[in-house]
Amino acid sequence: MARPREFDEETALDKAMELFWSKGYEKTSIQDLCDYTGVHRGSLYETFGDKNELFLAALDRFRHHLAGRLFAVLEEHGNPKEQLAAFFERLIESSMDNAKERRGCFIANTAIELAPFDSKVASRVEASLLDMENRFYSFLLRAQKEGRLKGKHNLRELSRFLVGVKQGVHIMAKATDDRKTLQDVYQVALSAIF
Repeated sequence: MARPREFDEETALDKAMELFWSKGYEKTSIQDLCDYTGVHRGSLYETFGDKNELFLAALDRFRHHLAGRLFAVLEEHGNPKEQLAAFFERLIESSMDNAKERRGCFIANTAIELAPFDSKVASRVEASLLDMENRFYSFLLRAQKEGRLKGKHNLRELSRFLVGVKQGVHIMAKATDDRKTLQDVYQVALSAIF
């Protein structure tokens, strides 16, 4: 008869995600995961599989539960230019809040560290980037219908551009704590779109 789990699986997964996000995959050992989550090694393996499977589960959790929070401001009704500015201000604020760790974006970090070497990770990164692109696309489509966009932009290309701006701001925030520098990046994007 199997013993009942003595830990909350979602809490352990959230903690594993935080640790991977802060340290990266390679610098996070199984012992680090056990210590940080408070879950014994055997239980960790039994529940999540090996370190790679746990990492993939953490990526999935991030994509399905955390990534959407940042985009919520774009789903509200209002002035699209102001909404996009608010989106980037929230992004900068979250980056500045983590200035000591400078952990950046979990997806961008993973893309750089692992995607070229692990096809399962690459497919999850690609899916996350596509999710972001689709969220921007929906936002821009609404702004276009309201007559708020400059010129006749291709919305799919603009959506991809905004994903690049978002990821670029995250990466830049790992190296600078100058808010104005980060704001300059998104201000140029706003001027090109609205």
